[in-house]
Parts: sequence; C-alpha cells; structure tokens
Amino acid sequence: MMDMWNTSLEIAEAKPGIAVFGIGAVEQHSIHLPLGTDWLGVCAVTERVARDLDAFLVPALPFSMSQCQGPMAGTVWLKPKTLAAVVKDVALSLYAQGFRKVLIVNGHGGNFVLEAAIRQFNLGYPDLIVIMPPDFLPGPDDPKILDKGVGIHASEGETSTQLFINGEHVKEARVDYMPPVGREFLDYAFIGYISEKGVWGYPSLGTSEKGERLINYQVKRIVEWARETFDRAENLRAS
Repeated sequence: MMDMWNTSLEIAEAKPGIAVFGIGAVEQHSIHLPLGTDWLGVCAVTERVARDLDAFLVPALPFSMSQCQGPMAGTVWLKPKTLAAVVKDVALSLYAQGFRKVLIVNGHGGNFVLEAAIRQFNLGYPDLIVIMPPDFLPGPDDPKILDKGVGIHASEGETSTQLFINGEHVKEARVDYMPPVGREFLDYAFIGYISEKGVWGYPSLGTSEKGERLINYQVKRIVEWARETFDRAENLRAS
C-alpha cells in the first residue's frame, strides 16, 4: 500500500494500479459519538482495503452531504454539486497521473449524488474505471453481528465500530430511539425534528467486539467485490 506518507518518487516507481478514495462526513452523532464518526469509520475501512489491494490510499474526504442533520452543533456539509465536483477533480487528478482504476468507498449514507457522478466518469472516459461498492453491512444471509440490525444514525452499528477504532472518544451516556417513521422522512425534515437527540437506532447495544467483526466483514466483502468488479468491467469494455 502507498499513501500520503510516501514520496512522489516512491509512488511513481511502485506504479500501484488502483487508487482508493473514501468519503466521510462531519456531523452530529447524538450525545455519545464524535462528530467525525463517518470520516473516522471510512478512514479505518479504506486503509485496510488499500492494504489488501496493494493500492494507493487517497486521504478520505471529511465533508459531504449532511444537510439532513440541519443546524445541530458541529455539523458541516457540502452541496450536492460541490461534492460531485470535488469527487470529479480528485478522480481526474488520479487519471492524469496514470491511474485507470479508482475505488470510491462511501462512508455516509446521504451522498446520493455519487452514483450519478460515477456513471459520468465511466461513460465519458473509456479507459477509466471508477466503482463504488453497495452497502456491505450484514444482510439476512450474512453472519449475524448486530442484535437490532444496522439502524440509521448513531446506532448499534456505528457505536460498535467507533468503540473498536476510537473507543476513548465514545461517551457512556447513550439514548436508544427508533422513530415511528421511515428513512425517507430525512428528505422531509431535519433529523432533530424526528429524533430529539439525533439518534436512530439502539446504541446501547454497541460493543467493541461487534465493531471489530463489522470492520473485518466490510473490508473482506469490499476487497472481494472490487477485484471481481474491476475484472468484469475490463472484460466488458474489451468485448
């Protein structure tokens, strides 16, 4: 793996074939998790993914589309067109230096603009393959890790991963709350109107052991998926 601690010469000589770029967020995560939960999580995942793929690790973007968190303290966001432009600039800067495979790992659930941006890359640059894995948190056919499912925000899953990678910054006080509405209501109202403490799920059930299993599971699945998807995309373009 190559990353920001390497020199330009070292990266040029190593010629890694894949670049890995994570996208996080800085936003409220209830009363127990740090603002940087999404960014810290995607940093942990992409570092491990880049190591397994022997790739170049681009430092993860800390800001993205957090508008649904509204004016709750500490939350910052980019507009959709700004995020799309930043991702485009990063990908094209990698392309200019010879990378032809870019793996984007999205660490924040509200970044709906990414799929459209990635589609434009792949349609507009025939020799550039940009891919982004779907959500790899456990599904019904995968090993059971969480007791109450994934949740949506500051929940059992996010609390567990933060306890594993960043436990000293997780507070003891946790509020469990499952709003009586669907996730689509984040398009209709700020989360603070839906959940007073900004939580959506059961953080009291989070443990470091669950977090370690979640991170390892995600990394394994993303690496397998990326290898298969890059190969299939190359074969389709060559046919």
